[in-house]
Amino acid sequence: MDILHIVSGVFVGCGFLCALIVFLDINMGRYQAMPIMNIAWIITCSYSCFLGLFMYYKYGRAEKAAMQMGDMAAKGEAKHGCGAKMGMGDAMKPAKEKPMWVKVYISSTHCGAGCGAADIFSENLIFYCGITFFGAAIWASFIIDYIFALIFGVVFQYLNIRPMRPELTRGQAWANAIKADVVSLTSFQLGMYGWIAIVHFVFQMPLAANTFTFWFMMQIGLTIGLLTTYPVNYILIKTGIKVPCA
Repeated sequence: MDILHIVSGVFVGCGFLCALIVFLDINMGRYQAMPIMNIAWIITCSYSCFLGLFMYYKYGRAEKAAMQMGDMAAKGEAKHGCGAKMGMGDAMKPAKEKPMWVKVYISSTHCGAGCGAADIFSENLIFYCGITFFGAAIWASFIIDYIFALIFGVVFQYLNIRPMRPELTRGQAWANAIKADVVSLTSFQLGMYGWIAIVHFVFQMPLAANTFTFWFMMQIGLTIGLLTTYPVNYILIKTGIKVPCA
């Protein structure tokens, strides 16, 4: 067993552990204001490991619903008297505004979660079905991964827009989801593709979806994708095309 295989196994295991920690934490009552982010944080930690875990606990972790209600009720009593009633909307408001760079990061993880989920599904499909394009599996990966990334990404974005913009019709919400996500997920996938292309064509490393090495390379690629989609998400949010996820 070579060193790379051992290192790969360690990082894949760390990704699974970090995702499990966030999964358990969320399901102990710390649900995100946007339900889709409950999934996005788990997927983010599965590939970015301790970076994702740190960002979750530092900036993404939600207070328990009961704690939020209790805190807001206490503030309401102090301000308005014991008979004051706080609405659910007030109780769920965040304690303070997140910095812009954090909003962009979290929106990027939302984009990355759709791409990551799509890549996991499509790479297993390609490997176990033996799909190749132009005589090579890597071209099948690039094409099929992108198709599924579009599907998953737009669905994830739609699930983000609907609760934020209830005044929109379903058709308008889908149109906004496509407009907001196609560019950002394309920039994410390009970052990931660039790394996988280097691994395949420069390092000439054989990759198979039933190995730890493959998924470690995917972890690196997805993390690079998070970096390449960040500036795109910044522009989309600043111009009002995309609704921030935090």
